[in-house]
Amino acid sequence: MESKSGEMLGLVRVYDLKKDSFCWGSWLIKNGAPKSTAIESSLQIYEFGFGELGFQQSHFDVRKENQKVVVFHERFGAVRVNEDELNYYFIFKESTYQNTKRKYKKFV
Repeated sequence: MESKSGEMLGLVRVYDLKKDSFCWGSWLIKNGAPKSTAIESSLQIYEFGFGELGFQQSHFDVRKENQKVVVFHERFGAVRVNEDELNYYFIFKESTYQNTKRKYKKFV
């Protein structure tokens, strides 16, 4: 992922493609990146998965110990659907993304 000026700020990968769902993760953001990078990169990955690839939802997991990321995804609109000893499992629907995108329109 990169800034609007072309500076590399981190990376994220898309994987585990299913019939109507994609997973994304391995989310790395460069030290010193603007605070908005997390929001902007999430919007970019959802635009790609929903808009470019045509998926209806995203599925992903977050380590329970990574509470900042858990809270981030829940504020973004992801729904926790399962858990195990190490992880919470989430679903984020394309329809929810459309509402989220309006909420964060200044970052698009």
